[in-house]
Amino acid sequence: MESRSWLLTLGVAVAVSAVLAGGSLAKQPGEAGPPDDEEFEDLTPHPLPPGMSERVFIHLPRTFKPGHLGTCTVTIDDATNEYVLGGWRLPNGGITWKINPSTVPSSVGAAAAHTAIASAFATWTAADRQKVFIDGGNTSVTRSRLDFVNAIVWGRVPAGSIAVTHVRYYTDTGIVADVDTVFNVRYPWAVFPAGPDCQASPDAYDVENIAVHEFGHWIGHGDLYTLTSKDLTMYGYGAGGELKKRTLGTGDISGANAVAP
Repeated sequence: MESRSWLLTLGVAVAVSAVLAGGSLAKQPGEAGPPDDEEFEDLTPHPLPPGMSERVFIHLPRTFKPGHLGTCTVTIDDATNEYVLGGWRLPNGGITWKINPSTVPSSVGAAAAHTAIASAFATWTAADRQKVFIDGGNTSVTRSRLDFVNAIVWGRVPAGSIAVTHVRYYTDTGIVADVDTVFNVRYPWAVFPAGPDCQASPDAYDVENIAVHEFGHWIGHGDLYTLTSKDLTMYGYGAGGELKKRTLGTGDISGANAVAP
């Protein structure tokens, strides 16, 4: 997008099935990739300053029936070297993040959520020490907007989405200017203890598991939809009780190392 344009390019980086507000959860992913519907009607473009672009990533459940949190599958092969880069990168000095504790579900608790979020960021730093994330403490921000507060909150996002990440970056340099992740407050959340890839109880999304995927977008990753990438962290579908995204696969690490800084 040319720098003189005042409108963002809304890059909805996953596909969407019948998941508009009031709709059911996403349908089963197919071999050809995500479903064809590519826009949420309630994620409309907003004006941005000249020279800035935005991408919006919507994480969907891998599900086989409406109203289901997704079908968790155990890791078979996370050694595939697949990744997609979006064209942006973190600032050289790293990026400061903040969490809104007042939005955290009571099933998780603010302290546990903060720990899980910090651990998710640490996973990417372990893959590439140039990926620096600075804990900025708390914020009162409740929604995603261009305010240069890199916020992590629970809020109302399009029905059917697990989480939505907005990445705003400077078009000429590709450096991230502002990024937010909003977890869907409509659905159950938990912090699971370490264990198998698929947990039976509670029927909830694991904060750290989903957060590691979302923060891959912060550093420059896009989503993957091939069947060979289904065991990688950046695979575009998630599930309740899933823990395998906490651990990066070969493609996740390769992508992290491929993008500066």
